[in-house]
Amino acid sequence: MSYQEKENVVNIFSGLIITLVYSWIVYQKHLAGVYDLTQDLNEWGKIFLVFVVVTIVARIIIYIVFHIINAIATRETKAPVEDERAKMIKLIGTRNSHYVFSGGFVLGIIGLAIGYPVYLLFIIFVVSGLLSEIVDNGTQLFLHRRGL
Repeated sequence: MSYQEKENVVNIFSGLIITLVYSWIVYQKHLAGVYDLTQDLNEWGKIFLVFVVVTIVARIIIYIVFHIINAIATRETKAPVEDERAKMIKLIGTRNSHYVFSGGFVLGIIGLAIGYPVYLLFIIFVVSGLLSEIVDNGTQLFLHRRGL
């Protein structure tokens, strides 16, 4: 498995784990009465800001651990240089990711327009963000495997 493929697998699993663990914690606090996520939009904003910070910090730690483990396993000290093919694969993955997130955004706005509660918009944003990340890394993984 190439370096890019390993990196994409780590990105998919770390995105899933971070989002699921954070969502579970927030949901448990909602059930305990700490948050009223059905009415308080201010609380949603705080939750999203904390989620962004938690995700950034967790990703940095995960990338450091990944590079250390990869360097130990492969005995390579540097990450491979990206060639034009790898850059093109990243662009295709990013394009597909944007399509998925844009679709989620439109779906959320349509939900608001037909009368669904506002908190559903936030849930759709989280789900479409996670799906767009999976599509991005999944596309890259597929194209690296296929040998585009």
